[in-house]
Amino acid sequence: MLDISSLVYTRLVNEARLKKYLSGSGTTRNDTPSVFPYLYFKSLGQPTTSSSLQNKQCSISADFEITMYDSSSTSKAKQLIFLAADIMTELGFVLKYGPLEVDRSSTSEAYRWIARFHRTYCEGDLI
Repeated sequence: MLDISSLVYTRLVNEARLKKYLSGSGTTRNDTPSVFPYLYFKSLGQPTTSSSLQNKQCSISADFEITMYDSSSTSKAKQLIFLAADIMTELGFVLKYGPLEVDRSSTSEAYRWIARFHRTYCEGDLI
């Protein structure tokens, strides 16, 4: 099975332009991160889009969601989600949703921005 989620996550959070601003990142959902700014990376699925006559997976349709948290300001979270979107685009992904601010339910809640990305990945493609 093709799975590019770990590769994409690693490339994204280790990109020097973004890494210098992040205090934390993860792939496990956390309602309130312990550090800010924080990047949450979620795989929305990677179903098969093409297979060989031997039923071997040849390509997948990969979808990912990125949520950027910041406790100090919405503008900082916005800047970081747009930077993450630029990096994802450089990795060959297409922005499918957002970046969009998530409404806060209380004033103590962190500022959040969200974006979703898509790419068809074929075995042997470079990311």
